[in-house]
Amino acid sequence: MTQHGILKVSLASPEIKLGNPLLNVEPILNILNHESSGIVLFPELSLTGYTSGDLFFQIDYINKTNEALSKIMNETTYQGVYILGMPLKVGDALFNVAVVIQNKKILGVIPKYHLPNSKEFNEKRWFQSGFNYELDTVEVLGQTVPFGDMVFKDELHDIGFGVEICQDMWAIETPGNHLSLSGAHLILNLSASPETMGKQTVRKHTVLDASRRQLSGYLYTASASSESTMDVVFTPHKIAASLGSLIIESSLLDPKEVLRVDMDIEAIRYQRRIDSTFKDEQNGYTQSTTKVHVDFFTNNDYVFERPLNKTPFLPKVGDKESLLIANQIQVQGLVQKIKHLGKPKIIIGISGGLDSTLALLVAHQAIKKLNGDVKDIIGVTMPSQVTSKGSKTDAILLMEKLGITALEIPIEDQVKLHLESLNHGGSTDITYENAQARIRTLILMNLSNKHQGFVLGTGDLSEIALGWMTFNGDHMSMYNVNAGVPKTLVQALVKLHSEHNYQDIKDILISILNRPISPELKENQKTEDVIGTYEINDFMLHHLLENGASEEKLSFLVRHTFGLSVEASDLYAKRLLNRFYHSQFKRQVMPEGPKVLRISLSPRGDLRLPSDMNRK
Repeated sequence: MTQHGILKVSLASPEIKLGNPLLNVEPILNILNHESSGIVLFPELSLTGYTSGDLFFQIDYINKTNEALSKIMNETTYQGVYILGMPLKVGDALFNVAVVIQNKKILGVIPKYHLPNSKEFNEKRWFQSGFNYELDTVEVLGQTVPFGDMVFKDELHDIGFGVEICQDMWAIETPGNHLSLSGAHLILNLSASPETMGKQTVRKHTVLDASRRQLSGYLYTASASSESTMDVVFTPHKIAASLGSLIIESSLLDPKEVLRVDMDIEAIRYQRRIDSTFKDEQNGYTQSTTKVHVDFFTNNDYVFERPLNKTPFLPKVGDKESLLIANQIQVQGLVQKIKHLGKPKIIIGISGGLDSTLALLVAHQAIKKLNGDVKDIIGVTMPSQVTSKGSKTDAILLMEKLGITALEIPIEDQVKLHLESLNHGGSTDITYENAQARIRTLILMNLSNKHQGFVLGTGDLSEIALGWMTFNGDHMSMYNVNAGVPKTLVQALVKLHSEHNYQDIKDILISILNRPISPELKENQKTEDVIGTYEINDFMLHHLLENGASEEKLSFLVRHTFGLSVEASDLYAKRLLNRFYHSQFKRQVMPEGPKVLRISLSPRGDLRLPSDMNRK
């Protein structure tokens, strides 16, 4: 059911029959008895069908509905929580309700509050609104159960959910808003929604916005197409969203009765701990709403319904617009900095690698946007003894093709002289590596003085996170356009430029993209041999910084997503966290740079950490 704060939920739309609720017992049991999710959510009035009309008035119909509910409760083998929709008679009033059940016990009954009563909807003909009755409990099948708004909570696993019914989601002030502030991490919506052109899109965006405003997961399931088509057509539309992002959506005519989804509850809890607006609004709510206990069981063999996104920092395939926006953020950030500094020259080290290539393309666009002279960009290649021929060639060709001012300043002799002054023995140790990086930075800084310019940084967010930069070497600049861009996004942006604005230098850009990532501070040095692949590291960074994942959970996610062994996954998670926290001292004094994604490592913005912490 649940593991590492992830809960599996099933959205169900059984094929039901109108006219006799007892005929709907079997299709509901067939779904329940084959599910292992923590929650199974059925549609609005799922025991009877939404389009039963004036059958709702007949006591025989109500009695058969209660009988159907009793049979399901007594015959199901399902151990989790399930939620059914039904008409409930209270005195002489009839309510459209959701019934929450676990282990033959009715845990609570939630009435529908907003009853649509215009156009094709006539719910006030049959039902009373939950607003009109001040009831704390109701009798259902001999059980006295809570009635009204409530949060169902598993305290052990810290998972809470609330329920609202169809139209309640569309209201100005929704029950889901209050339930979220009262501790519900998930809002479950039982619905029956007739279809019209364009309504699918509106419905989806309503669900997305609800999950965004409520900082929640929102799960929506609608009745099957077996409802009456006398005047309208119903579709089994199912939607799952979390924190404003779509997880999955069924097609309108999807024949599958059940859609299963993995909900990361810890990610929701993490965002709520961060969000000051949510915390301000939550004050007073947590104690005022009825809490009902439920049990979700830990499943050590948890299996995801669908693979997790291996590249969460990248937009969906084909979404060029999002990549263009990322590029525009970089360019506009640099444009404003150039204008503020009085349009100075830009000094940038060009290695023939991915990061300096992207920074140079951004600088080139910024100068052109300002109608400046691209010669005001001074690109400097600084080869050493271990610089590869391919990198140097690509660096020189790139600068020539873009028409910038190109300089070549070899550093081999300077490095040798510097190391000799330190009585260095000549080994290719960390001193040897960092001497090259710091001498390159010294050259760039002094060139900026000579040309009244400023040094443009190139290091990306992934390198900053992992500490893969030399302190006061490539770590330092006056402005870093790549500070908010992880390596996987750097690769995607360079590829975009090769197919978009810079097709004339596509061959050079593809050559740079295809070369193994390396700082080239030693012979045959490959970054990913030391720190692991950037794809996996960026995957973990997303779940660490965006979702607050622990070391154990990071290993779990890597293992399930990339098919690694337990040992390899544990190594990835431990190495990332060790490098991330150990490198905070470098980030405390990192240069300015634009935030591109929802996360940032700036000590002036998103990330406030002491550099002398001990997390061993």
